[in-house]
Amino acid sequence: MYRSDSGIAKGVDIDGMMAELFGRASGTCGGKGGSQHIADLRKGMLGANGIVAAGAPITCGAALSIKLLGSRQVAVAFAGDGAMNEGVMSESFNLAKIWNLPIIFAIEDNGFGEATANEHVSAGSFTRRAESYDIPSIEVDGTDVFAVYSAAGEAVERARAGGGPTMLHIHVPRYYGHYSGDPDTYRTPEEKKVMRQERDCLINFRRRVNEVSLLEEAELDAVDKDVEAAIDQAVSAARAAPFPPLSALTADVYVKYL
Repeated sequence: MYRSDSGIAKGVDIDGMMAELFGRASGTCGGKGGSQHIADLRKGMLGANGIVAAGAPITCGAALSIKLLGSRQVAVAFAGDGAMNEGVMSESFNLAKIWNLPIIFAIEDNGFGEATANEHVSAGSFTRRAESYDIPSIEVDGTDVFAVYSAAGEAVERARAGGGPTMLHIHVPRYYGHYSGDPDTYRTPEEKKVMRQERDCLINFRRRVNEVSLLEEAELDAVDKDVEAAIDQAVSAARAAPFPPLSALTADVYVKYL
């Protein structure tokens, strides 16, 4: 699935990603990838995928190339809880273990596959599913920045030391519906209000660093202000950018047109 946050984490240009979301020629994929297929090979962002769980086997391929080349890189496959019920995820677990690949499966579990709650469609434990393939798994609170950082660091070190794959089962809230326009009637307004007040990773981060005097409120406010300005600038630039030319229609495709 499309991951803007993982793109930002990899250092993909914000202006380029925003332009891609707007379908503009200055986008990272020339405006042809759109909201679900952003990629930037120069940054190691090999491409998002709109098909549930389809990124997992692709990431296995990236991890295999890392292993064959002997580099210290680690491949990371992001997927949601709905992806855990796709057969290709199980196949990817199997490949990753059999080939002892340097890969992390980051499963972001918000409790819903689109509008269907997990308890109606997901049997058993996700961590035990990974462990059934002899893949170590770590269950972590996705609203705790420090816990996620620690768990990811452990998984990265295992991969770089030749220990093979790890699955991170990350519990995260979903503040809005599955898509733009989703009426989101499967949760109450009270549930969402509490979620935003108590399970916001940025609010929790502020509280934690303030408790131990790591950062001042003014420093955090300045970061928020800079981020907001950067996003506003990216949106303005994207709106002003041109759409791809008609000639781009038949470029970068795998068939020839008469």
